[in-house]
Amino acid sequence: MIFKLYNRVINGHRLTKSEILYLLSIKDEDVFDLMYYSNKIKNKFMGRTVRFCSIINAKSGNCSENCAFCAQSSKSKAKIKKYPLVAFKEIKKSATEAQKNSAHLGIVTSGCKLTEKDFNKVINYIKKLSKIYRIDASLGELSLEKAKALKKAGCIAYNHNLETSKNYFNHIVTTHRYEDRVKTIKNIKKAKMKACCGGIFGMGEKNNDRADLAVALRDLDVDIVPLNFLNPIKGTPLEAAKKLSVIEILKIIAVFRFVLPEKDIKVCGGREVNLGEFQPLLYIAGANGVIIGNYLTTLGRPPKEDVQMVKELGLKLKI
Repeated sequence: MIFKLYNRVINGHRLTKSEILYLLSIKDEDVFDLMYYSNKIKNKFMGRTVRFCSIINAKSGNCSENCAFCAQSSKSKAKIKKYPLVAFKEIKKSATEAQKNSAHLGIVTSGCKLTEKDFNKVINYIKKLSKIYRIDASLGELSLEKAKALKKAGCIAYNHNLETSKNYFNHIVTTHRYEDRVKTIKNIKKAKMKACCGGIFGMGEKNNDRADLAVALRDLDVDIVPLNFLNPIKGTPLEAAKKLSVIEILKIIAVFRFVLPEKDIKVCGGREVNLGEFQPLLYIAGANGVIIGNYLTTLGRPPKEDVQMVKELGLKLKI
């Protein structure tokens, strides 16, 4: 059945939800068969190139939202650094470091949305930086007007994750709606920026939720799909969540490649903690990129280790 679905994807077939659920429910011993075909799908549509990105936590903490996974929520008791929007020189430093490691930089800020003052500062930052670097952003909810302003300033891609399925969303956050996130994604697309949109796995969701998320991302025609795997942080509501197994993570990556064959799929938050020494397998499972360096409130690993891993796998870095 896996081979049959592989052939249909290769020939332009869009998997139905029941087909997606079938792949998500295969036995653990069949996951490597699934990965074999997801890797062939990746190679056909994306080649053997890898894209790196990195982020800077440009405004940290004191977020009014109650996302259960997030240490930056004012509702969480996690011990993190909290600070206002950083100066231009800090972002330029991060952009320079990213470029040195064949990555582009995403400017990320906490909160539902930026104040007008801070948004205008970020616009000015991007105008200056985009002359030299590729710059992306993740600044919360976005109106069409502001999306167009970011595009005009030189922002290439904008990240705003759905996080999970529509049906499971209220189990994770109640201070804003799933529809609010969808609206921002649609505004990003209308402004002709690349839409970077994915989710987090390991928050108690079921396969049905994972399938619904994959279909929603496909229907929204997002361009970049970050797959995050929960790193339970002490002080957050999900601090006691059980980690997904390596096999389960590889299965999710592979299935998302089946559903989104022509999209950039990046493994982002939680990959070091959850995959450990098995990280090279994420590329075999169908991903064609990762976030390098540190995350918003947790540490990653030295970028040189990711550069070396790509070289040892015989893949090529592409900005």
